[in-house]
Amino acid sequence: MHSGKITAIQRLAKGLCAVTCVVSLSFTTLALSGCSQKNDPQQTVAATNNTLLPEKKADIVIRIGYENAKGEPFDIGMERWKEELEKISHGTMSLELYPNSSLGSKAQLLERMERGEAVGTLADGGTFYGIGAYDLGITFGPYLFKNWDEATHLVSSKWYQSEIEKLAKDKGIRVLPATWTYGVRHILTNKPITKSSDFRGLTMRVTNNDVQKKTMEVFGAKTVTMDLTEVNAALRDGSVNGLENPLAHLYGGGYYQNAKYLLLSAHVYNFTNIVISDQFWQSLTPNQQDMLETSCNKASKFFDIVAAANEYTSLQQLKAAGVQITEPSPEMLTDLNNAAHSFYVLPDFTSKWTPGLYYKVLAAKAIPWNYYTSQRFKVKK
Repeated sequence: MHSGKITAIQRLAKGLCAVTCVVSLSFTTLALSGCSQKNDPQQTVAATNNTLLPEKKADIVIRIGYENAKGEPFDIGMERWKEELEKISHGTMSLELYPNSSLGSKAQLLERMERGEAVGTLADGGTFYGIGAYDLGITFGPYLFKNWDEATHLVSSKWYQSEIEKLAKDKGIRVLPATWTYGVRHILTNKPITKSSDFRGLTMRVTNNDVQKKTMEVFGAKTVTMDLTEVNAALRDGSVNGLENPLAHLYGGGYYQNAKYLLLSAHVYNFTNIVISDQFWQSLTPNQQDMLETSCNKASKFFDIVAAANEYTSLQQLKAAGVQITEPSPEMLTDLNNAAHSFYVLPDFTSKWTPGLYYKVLAAKAIPWNYYTSQRFKVKK
């Protein structure tokens, strides 16, 4: 957990995004434009003796479903993965993409994976906790990370790698190794939150996992579980007061139209992974497995650039839409961090977690001093 220093970190992050957003977005636009002209999935053809022939259907097609809307950074990242996979496999492997939960809910997709179907989705610590991988759930806990460096350091740790291998063995869910920096999660409401006591009396929409529910509850709010597609209607009829998500999704989902107050709480650095059926994974050849992983890793790096730029632009778009932005005061951050500390000792979790898990994770995410003094941080003379 971290203290009031988070505000300085946020300002630095915003500054860096401001410098890079135009370049990054230009790169994104050019890349996507090039992709659409070069690889239109509806009109790809092969020229043979001046005759246009339809493209041969891929031997292996994986259907990927996700809640994000068409055109959001994650959807753009998925389009890039599809392109990279088709390229590296010479068209023998491909993806079918289903934004807006059009392939089914996350719970339904996970059930289909357990049956061995060739489907996939994105998953984070909250998702893993919900299917019984309780120790992984801690990665979605409030104020666990100060920055993205700590989050990615944890993902590369022996502890995390061991846990995802257990997930494949015990639950039949295979985590692809690429990590997607999904976004820093903030809170959007239809009533202002300027101090920690303002959470009392609010009803927050959460996903169906105890980690997210208990986070909002230790902050002082009540919770309601519902799909994101239902949130705008719930905001309009007053059955919920708000939700929490990264800025890109808060803007892309249009929730700001019914909730005009944004608290830059930064309570979760939300990294996510792509998950598929382990049974399906084992049916692939080693070469096919390698192509799937390699293409996913390339796409995740592209996504990270898009997401970083989009975080800044989404904040500007929310401001332009009339959303009132609040950055927590040091006093409020202290209150939220104290509340977060109580989260990690709740019997709901400690009864299911491996003994000493919290301190094991703190050690695994800790960045050694030589990380900051390594060659990558030295200024060239």
